[in-house]
Amino acid sequence: MNKYIIVAILFLTPMSLYAAADDIVGDWMEDKGTGATKFERVGENKYKGVCSWLKDNKDKDGGPRRDRKNPDKSMRSQYIVGSHVMDLTYDPQKKRYNMDWAYDPSWGLAVDNSGYMTVSGDTITIKAGWAFIKVTKKLRRVKK
Repeated sequence: MNKYIIVAILFLTPMSLYAAADDIVGDWMEDKGTGATKFERVGENKYKGVCSWLKDNKDKDGGPRRDRKNPDKSMRSQYIVGSHVMDLTYDPQKKRYNMDWAYDPSWGLAVDNSGYMTVSGDTITIKAGWAFIKVTKKLRRVKK
């Protein structure tokens, strides 16, 4: 009997690690309600964030906002909604997502290894920094 319990634990453990890592998958709204990010799995313990919604998504001409502040001039014509804004790696020991790369289109700023994120229920807490600036931000899961 004990042999079957051990086999079941060994079989289910990797699946439970993926379940914890996949807690981030889905749409998340910024705490101020100005934008949303969709996180999706792109590999083993690898995730990507895409801007999925903006409250103010109209430019001065009434069209969808474009990434005008992007430091890469070839990217300035792309729409902000739908653009890639984050790469993450899940660390199962620390139970957090390390921010390998993050881009903020409102500033036109991309940074590497800038912080980490944790998920607790329907809340993501982001702790990030660049140079001397440190930021803590909350996201809430979008219920469908």
